[in-house]
Amino acid sequence: MKTHITLLNPAFPSWAPEVTLIPLGIIYLAAVLENDGYEVDVIDCQVLNRAKRKIEDELTRLQPDVVGVTSTTLTYGPAVELVRVAKETCPNCLTIMGGPHVTVMDEQTLKDQTGVDIVVRGEGEDTIIELADLVSESSLNKLGDVTGITFRKNGQIVRTPNRPFIENLDKLPHPAFNRLPLTEYQIRGKCYLPIITSRGCPFNCTFCLISEMCGKRFRARSPKNVVDELEWLRDVHGADAFAFYDAVFTLDRKRVIDICEEKKKRKIDLPWDCTTRADQVSKEVLVKLKEANCKVVYFGVESGSQKILDSVNKGITVEQNEKAIKWTKEAGMSAFISVVVGYPGETKEMLKQTFDFIDRTKPDYVYFCLATPYPGTRFFNLVEDFGWELSKDWSHYDEHVQVFKNPLLPPEKIEEAKRAFYDKFFSPSYIIRKSLKRDFHNQALARTALNHYLWRTTQAVSGTIKKIKPQKKQENTEKIKQ
Repeated sequence: MKTHITLLNPAFPSWAPEVTLIPLGIIYLAAVLENDGYEVDVIDCQVLNRAKRKIEDELTRLQPDVVGVTSTTLTYGPAVELVRVAKETCPNCLTIMGGPHVTVMDEQTLKDQTGVDIVVRGEGEDTIIELADLVSESSLNKLGDVTGITFRKNGQIVRTPNRPFIENLDKLPHPAFNRLPLTEYQIRGKCYLPIITSRGCPFNCTFCLISEMCGKRFRARSPKNVVDELEWLRDVHGADAFAFYDAVFTLDRKRVIDICEEKKKRKIDLPWDCTTRADQVSKEVLVKLKEANCKVVYFGVESGSQKILDSVNKGITVEQNEKAIKWTKEAGMSAFISVVVGYPGETKEMLKQTFDFIDRTKPDYVYFCLATPYPGTRFFNLVEDFGWELSKDWSHYDEHVQVFKNPLLPPEKIEEAKRAFYDKFFSPSYIIRKSLKRDFHNQALARTALNHYLWRTTQAVSGTIKKIKPQKKQENTEKIKQ
């Protein structure tokens, strides 16, 4: 009898903004399990609004043999709570955790969380099938034969050898989008669906975990396989726009050009965006992206200071970043960038260099990240080596909260700079410019900017009222005295 498996995607911590992100990892696992004949369900706790009772009711109804839960660092707390609920609701189920956080914190997770039976490290598609087979065959005594897992045996933690990365990504089925309530993920009424066409990253940024999860060697799907999925997302799931989630989409430039040509050939003219590095684009490639209706190219710029770029081992120069933004805009696309603020060694002058860089290059959007030392990164080890105070409250590891004390740039200074930057960047003229462009991405930017502008105005009015009220109270007190 085939094992019944339920996969759970945790919600963000209760304090975090209401954000919903399509859980590609979970629906890839669901797809491979379905293909292998397993009964599988997906419970997306993001759209259940963190309602514990609803989750309990679903698990009680399903009574799965195996419960799998994914986890980033930010969602680790909600994920282990789901494991606890699963064990209470289905006491005999096997609980499995996977994802980037537990991949690098596998032994610690098993020490701290008695409800977790197995941790899957790295890519999980092949591993989940082997584990499901063992459960179906009542052969859990053979767990030691499964590579890429960490588990307990006779009170000891056992760590099997790492599993080799999947070489032929074309063999993977399309993700099981049918397992998600896609209407809950719409942005401004549009069905905006992600696709990932490659895995692995040969670069070595100190703050990144991609190479730990997917390896350093770049592995890519064939252009035909990629465009097959784009066509399927459009025709079967009603996609209005695509987001390429690859870490460095343009690393193999010939492949990217072939994808663009095949996309045009099949008349898949929906808008899309992608992420890459400034040293992995050329004018020719950017023109090809534009011709295939790419609207946005997202660059991890990180800093306007070369010293910081060198410190994070980015392997890129300020000039390369500047050229990439210029070329992208010349090609007729929007350039989005992310910057990292508060990295060890950064000074106020270096921070000013980043703001000067933004003023010079005028990107269409800036994602302002606080330097976050995720477990398993060299950045995390660096902060610990410095002996700086470092929070282990994983629910704050979201790039908007400073989780370590940087003596050169204290939290209040960074927050002040961040607020002042967005107050200036999201100006009324910015809102008008973006609103006048009717495409999906610019309309989303206009809404983001308008929300910030309204929030800022509300805060300003609120602050004025707070200042006025004590004064009136004092005046009334003086009248009473008289």
